[in-house]
Amino acid sequence: MRPARWTLRGTWSAAALTVTLALAIPASAEDPFGTMQTLQRRTPGMADPIGHDCLLPGKALTFAAAVDLALCRNPQTRAAWAAAHEQAAALGAAESAWLPQIVGQAEGSRDIGQHVDVTGATVGSSQNTLDAALNLTWTLYDFGARGGRIRSAHRLLDAAAETLSSVNQQVVLSVVQSYYGVVAADELLVAARTTESVTAHSLEIARSLRTGGVGTLGDVLQAETANDQAIITRVQAEATAKTARGTLAVTLGLQADHLLTLDPQSVPAEVPALNAKIADLMTEATRQRPDLAAAVAQRDAAEANVSVARAAGLPTISVVAGKDFITTSSVPNQNFTQIGVNISVPIFTGFSATYGVRQAKAAVEASEVNAEQVRLGVTLGVWNAYYALDSAGQQLTATGSLTRTAESNEEVSLGRYQSGVATIVDVLTAQTAAANARVTRINAELGWQVARAELALALGRLSGAEPLEKLTLP
Repeated sequence: MRPARWTLRGTWSAAALTVTLALAIPASAEDPFGTMQTLQRRTPGMADPIGHDCLLPGKALTFAAAVDLALCRNPQTRAAWAAAHEQAAALGAAESAWLPQIVGQAEGSRDIGQHVDVTGATVGSSQNTLDAALNLTWTLYDFGARGGRIRSAHRLLDAAAETLSSVNQQVVLSVVQSYYGVVAADELLVAARTTESVTAHSLEIARSLRTGGVGTLGDVLQAETANDQAIITRVQAEATAKTARGTLAVTLGLQADHLLTLDPQSVPAEVPALNAKIADLMTEATRQRPDLAAAVAQRDAAEANVSVARAAGLPTISVVAGKDFITTSSVPNQNFTQIGVNISVPIFTGFSATYGVRQAKAAVEASEVNAEQVRLGVTLGVWNAYYALDSAGQQLTATGSLTRTAESNEEVSLGRYQSGVATIVDVLTAQTAAANARVTRINAELGWQVARAELALALGRLSGAEPLEKLTLP
């Protein structure tokens, strides 16, 4: 590591050069207070995508791979990480108040014409003056203002980390909705093509029966109508599938036209009924929901700001020191050092300190109300998600039986019609029921995938693919 070195940085003005002395810190030590390590400790198990490449998988995209890709590339995730980085830097800026501030200044001037020099004599010759100074200011005590700012910055970093976790969980939910939305759209397209094939076969049979003198023109027209409707449904399903793929690509942080091949897991035919106590789940959610933790941290930051506001009306004690060197043409050089204690006492600030305290206290009250509102929202989210998943599980079980029965009835009705026992109305009714059953089953599978993700989100567990795959409720 290169040692730190002092450098001079400055700009020329019309008559003087003012230089600010800064400490040049090596690139490897851009975080002297270790605030990024503090952020990492507050985000365990979360990968920071800032400054890292997000490689695309070279094979079919599993759900787990889709989640990892979204957490790396999704703009919402990256924006949340950037905000957390910003707050970590704000914490470092607050902690820098413990250190002294050192400023270097230099001024050069040239006097031309009749003037009075530093000795009091009137001279007519040109005179050059160079004044260089190095000043130090170090705050010793400010009645809690500095500590309050640091505590507030710590709590705001906590809030940023929890907000980051909440955003990540929301992104995972978006991946669930869009990934399985593509799966459902593809299955709906297959179902639409199946229905189109079945209605085309029915139309072929109706025409054959009419040619043989058994069927009627009305049967043919009804079969043609059903087939045309099936074609329209298939065209709509194709458009829906393309739209779903574009939505998934954007959710993953890719362009909408990026080609994706999915490798989804199959949905179980039946799922166990929920038997967890809703009160226990609400307690768990209250304990681990990141958005609630963020609201509480923001309230704590507001409380710390009250001490900062109070300190604004109190004295500040600082150590001041300076080193000056002045050289003037034809005059002895001046080289002296100053050191002392500076006490700044606000006498009258126009009641700004009083209103600052009132404002800070009001901010605490507002943040407390916000935290309570979030807490109530957490309980409602668990309540709604629990019963939504319970309903989705029951629908998943019921639609399995419905689909099998409807497809069997469709096959039987078509055979009966071909044998002259049933009417075309019987066939079309059975085909419509079978098509609706297939759509209902697909929607039930999608609803179950989304419902379990929403419950995991409501509990604060949806940090990635693995917690969702292993979601169990006591």
